[in-house]
Amino acid sequence: METRNFINGKFINSLSKEELAVINPANQNLVGNIDQALDDEIDLAYESAKKAFDKRILIDMDPKDKSRMMRAIAAKLREYREIGGKILSQENGKTIKQCMGEFDGAADTFDFYAGMTDKIQNKLIPSGKDTFNYVILEPFGVSLQIVPWNYPVSIFSGMVAQNWIVGNTIVIKPPELCPISSNFYGKIFEEVGVPEGIINIVHGFGEVTGRKLVKHSGSDYIVFTGSPEVASEILKETADRIIPCHFELGGKSAAIIYPDADIDKAVESTIKGIFKPNAGQICVAMSRVIVHPKIKDEYMTKLVAKSAKLKIGSGEKPDTEITPLISKEQIQRVSNYVNSGVQSGATLALGGKESDNKEGNFYEPTIFDNVPIDATIAQDEIFGPVTSVFNFETEDEAIKIANSTSYGLASGVFTSNDEKAKWTAERIQAGIIWHNDWFVDGTNLPGGGYKKSGYGRDGGVDGIYSHGQTKRVSKRLY
Repeated sequence: METRNFINGKFINSLSKEELAVINPANQNLVGNIDQALDDEIDLAYESAKKAFDKRILIDMDPKDKSRMMRAIAAKLREYREIGGKILSQENGKTIKQCMGEFDGAADTFDFYAGMTDKIQNKLIPSGKDTFNYVILEPFGVSLQIVPWNYPVSIFSGMVAQNWIVGNTIVIKPPELCPISSNFYGKIFEEVGVPEGIINIVHGFGEVTGRKLVKHSGSDYIVFTGSPEVASEILKETADRIIPCHFELGGKSAAIIYPDADIDKAVESTIKGIFKPNAGQICVAMSRVIVHPKIKDEYMTKLVAKSAKLKIGSGEKPDTEITPLISKEQIQRVSNYVNSGVQSGATLALGGKESDNKEGNFYEPTIFDNVPIDATIAQDEIFGPVTSVFNFETEDEAIKIANSTSYGLASGVFTSNDEKAKWTAERIQAGIIWHNDWFVDGTNLPGGGYKKSGYGRDGGVDGIYSHGQTKRVSKRLY
């Protein structure tokens, strides 16, 4: 697989002469080495993107041609799903099935936005018989995009497709922990003949290459998915330049389970929501459960019993249900949070330690009960297979607990009463609300955060408008 940086329409030989190692989190084996982009490569990437933007390649591209280009990319993503999924599983740790699903989802994203290239309409605004006024959607310019390690292939596609619709050219940095799979995009861009400069892929550590990219004067717009702490650093670094930013910054997503809920469905959704998707390393994980005492005993009994039987192992094994954490540092982070949970007085109902399989970064599915609302594990995003359970008596109390963190990305409500579900959804401070399930998603649906979970929307038509800016044009008729 290609391990060089992709700049101005082709893979280039390393200028920095530096590489970074990519390690399999399931067994600590070397997956491969990839070229780092440092000052020279970064300058070239920004110069390439700026030239492409100034030439108006994307802005002036016929919508039908842009659509054909994006559909060709989608077809290639499906073509490479098996080999790409295997490489992604090796470097990221998720199951091969999940990783192939990422390639499928990325293809669906390009297909969806391929159908939107000629659907963005300007608005005519009447304001008197003697004026003619219209509003158009325009790009920011060169967009710096920084991709997280938990879903690198699918998030890459969403960032790129939505920005191309608007007309932003791109410099994009895949995650250093699992960058090799992202180079399938460079291979695909070469094969389908993507115009030079409209996208440039550069690799490197966040603390080095990422910081240099943010500080560079070539960016007109920054798209970042990651932690609020890093987003805060980006804002501080770009404050003097007044650079617009688009952030998706994680969450502490809560599910409210009312007494009339289908308990078996709630249990399965919890397992799907916190344990099976990438060992809880997902920003919309069901990391909090707010359950009524009338059904709590039955819910907890079934949840603990089913979770205890989940198979922990490598993503390359077909029967694996709990995959490894991405790194040794992440294992330590999760362990520290679990220790703080015990110290807070919460009841450890299941797990709470590393797996007996020490070959990889495996952590047992962990459930805390009777968690104080202000405990660290109740407030911070852990990013691991750990969930916290709370009691509530009244509906207002459930809402108060759900809204008690500084995050607001996703949430859920389990009830057979649609009126109660609607009432709850209207009061939870989050950008996504699921009813009687977890991960009810689609490419055509928008998502994004409230509060410290960020701002801007991705997905659907909302995502397109979120990555551009509007311009008003007015004329006096007489």
